[in-house]
Amino acid sequence: MNEKIYSASTIEKCILKATKDLGIAKEDLIYKIIEEKKGTFIKKAVINVILQKEDEESNAIKQKQGTISINDGKIYVSDPEDGGLPAKINPSKNLIIKVNGEEIQEEVEVFSSTNIETSFPEDDTIPKRTLDINVFPDKMKVYISTEFTPKKIFKIKDCKDVQNLHIEIEEKQLYSPLYNEEEIIEALTKVGVVFGIIDEQIKKLTKIKNQNHILVAEGLLPIDKEEDYISFKFGKDRNKFKEDKSGTIDYKSIGSVEAIKKGDIIAEKKAGKEGRVGKNVRGVDLPYKPAKAIIFKAVEGCYVSEEGDKIISSIDGKPSFRNGGFFVKPIHEVPSDVNLKTGNIKFSGEIVVKGNVTEGMKIEGGSTVVIQGAVESSEVVSKGDININGNIILSKIYGGGKDVLKIEYIQNLTVLLTTFESMVKNILEVKKFNLVGRDTGDGELIKALIDSKFKNIPRLCMNIIKYARLDEDYDTELIDILKKNIMGFGPLNIKHFSEIDDIISMIKDKIEILNNNLNLPSNISINYCQDSDVSSSGDIIFKGKGEYISNISSNNNIYFEQPGAIARGGKIKAKNEIRARVVGSPGSVFTTLSVEPSGHIYVDVAYENTIFAFGEKESILEIASKDVHAYMDSEGEIVIDRLKL
Repeated sequence: MNEKIYSASTIEKCILKATKDLGIAKEDLIYKIIEEKKGTFIKKAVINVILQKEDEESNAIKQKQGTISINDGKIYVSDPEDGGLPAKINPSKNLIIKVNGEEIQEEVEVFSSTNIETSFPEDDTIPKRTLDINVFPDKMKVYISTEFTPKKIFKIKDCKDVQNLHIEIEEKQLYSPLYNEEEIIEALTKVGVVFGIIDEQIKKLTKIKNQNHILVAEGLLPIDKEEDYISFKFGKDRNKFKEDKSGTIDYKSIGSVEAIKKGDIIAEKKAGKEGRVGKNVRGVDLPYKPAKAIIFKAVEGCYVSEEGDKIISSIDGKPSFRNGGFFVKPIHEVPSDVNLKTGNIKFSGEIVVKGNVTEGMKIEGGSTVVIQGAVESSEVVSKGDININGNIILSKIYGGGKDVLKIEYIQNLTVLLTTFESMVKNILEVKKFNLVGRDTGDGELIKALIDSKFKNIPRLCMNIIKYARLDEDYDTELIDILKKNIMGFGPLNIKHFSEIDDIISMIKDKIEILNNNLNLPSNISINYCQDSDVSSSGDIIFKGKGEYISNISSNNNIYFEQPGAIARGGKIKAKNEIRARVVGSPGSVFTTLSVEPSGHIYVDVAYENTIFAFGEKESILEIASKDVHAYMDSEGEIVIDRLKL
């Protein structure tokens, strides 16, 4: 008795392997299980098949059996001898087998005379390939994806003589050839892609099937020309405000400069980098954005070099830069206090006072005024910026020269303008609904409205006349009309209300003239003031502990930089924005913060009786608050966002 070992993952597979190898039926197989593992990761089975010793009789019987074989895809059948059994063929899952023209569904006996036909199910699939080109809308990138669909090819496996045939099938896949570089370039050219083709990516597509979203071309972005820039030869970093450790911003640090000599280069114009033309994948040029021309001019005390790229000082003095223009102004330095010994100081250039300005003195500067000490019971006027390091007591500080008066003049004219416009609307309403008797003249109606609803008109007219005198404009037509037809019993001289429209037009013209004559805004930087008037055509910056019972007026913004700085009593008025720290006091002292209707007011801490004013409207804070933001909404109502202190 002979034995043979078979191993596989399961007992069933071991048996199947043995029956195929030995060419005997399962029921005729004699075996013994040697090993069987059924683990999660490892499965193994081993059987020992007992081979009976064939005697001459059994060999004779075996030789009588019919057999069937496959060679090169063709089926051959040998008939059995007398007493032998015929060969058998079994149906196959993926193969159509016909015996004598009939498709078999079960095991069938076959002979050499049997007509056996095999065929595979019809498959109309043909190998194909697709190349998809995706050009981005901006025509700056192109991606390609390829897809290869194969055709399945089936083949019958050869088999030696067996008595019972189970046909096995081999499956192969037939693909179209890969795209070559010429084909890909041709496809890109057809869709207009001619620039920025990436050779390495094209080669990648020729080596591997089924590529997805491969970048094959990329345009060249244009590089904008960089603006020319100015290299300053004086001062510190002019493009950044200074900030200390506590977060306090030095709004005036940007203007710090030093004295220079005649012939010094104070600025140089440097050329920015040239731009580069781009190109999209279709080969279309993409122009770069040209740089804006910078303003580079000499205004006063300096000149532009012949080459046009340098500003050179023509005098000894102090340089400054505003709106693209360079200035060099002479400096008058007072090494001591300004007092009776020095007399009042009046100088067309910059003034630097090393000491204090004592009682009763006056300083008038045509440019920046710097006072390192205190100012007491005195007056400081400057057409340029004012910087005062010491305390200001019982004094008047005007930054911007006569512009401060012009600004007040403009503000009063503007309020009078809007008041007259409102009055005209009221007159039209009264006439529309016939709210007064027919015998009432327009002059009487205007007089009644001024006396009842527009009581601020006489006061505004008085202010305008006062400022007109200071502006040497007292005898103008506007002033004469205000005195004749608006003040006192003047309205009774008006025959028709359209005369108010004429006054409105004259006010608009006057405002335009005054605005056109304003100089560049001047800023004031101080530490502390008390019982004083401070006015500026630009910003007012408090660097120290703030103000007490003073009138502060700015044609732009007012900032209190130092944390805890106070604004206690008086009136603080700005055109656009006020940023204060502590306003008022626990004793509820009245303090007014005023801006135009479009302005904003920010306060760290505001006590009761803080008044927030927007144009002619006011709102009084009734409870101490923190993190206050006040503004006027779209309906013209004052809004005060705050947290309870």
